Amino acid sequence: MNKRTYLALIDQLDYTETMRTLPTQGATPLPRHAAAAACVAIVLALASCAPVSDPRPTSTTTATTARVVAVIDGDTITVATDSGTARVRIIGINTPEIGRNGKPSQCYADQARTFLDDLVYDRTVTLTVDPSQVDTDKYGRLLRHVSRDGQNIALTELRAGMGPEYTYDRPYAGRAEYTAAEAEARAAHRGLWGSCPAP
Repeated sequence: MNKRTYLALIDQLDYTETMRTLPTQGATPLPRHAAAAACVAIVLALASCAPVSDPRPTSTTTATTARVVAVIDGDTITVATDSGTARVRIIGINTPEIGRNGKPSQCYADQARTFLDDLVYDRTVTLTVDPSQVDTDKYGRLLRHVSRDGQNIALTELRAGMGPEYTYDRPYAGRAEYTAAEAEARAAHRGLWGSCPAP
């Protein structure tokens, strides 16, 4: 609140009503501006007690571009920006896991990774923040919608049967279209839906 607004608020307070609430026996009336200032202080103190909303996400930029420097699996990439590299978890899809540390890959994991690699590796992509989601997942990966030249990567993968729709934290923007894309691939037995045993 600037000085001009503060003084205007004080002048607008009804001093007569304020003084009616003060005891009259042995009490010294407060100067007008002192009483009004006290009221303003109480109002501001109460306002400061209001609950603070959880910002989702913490990033102030809704969309950025980056170069894909690695494809980890069918739903995770590493990108390079002016500020360094970051790992990104694509919102809306969950592809089979690549086997690591001696563990075998899940059915269709390699095909899903290859599919995504062909789409984005060494390409410039757009990473878009979804305000309904947390900024990062439990592994510290950025949660972002990913597109290339206007093509939504997760939707492309879902329609090709690279994996099922996945909601990480809470429903995200456009989720209905993603679930419809998965249903379309299932019905047509595309990708893993025609090659892997039912879970």
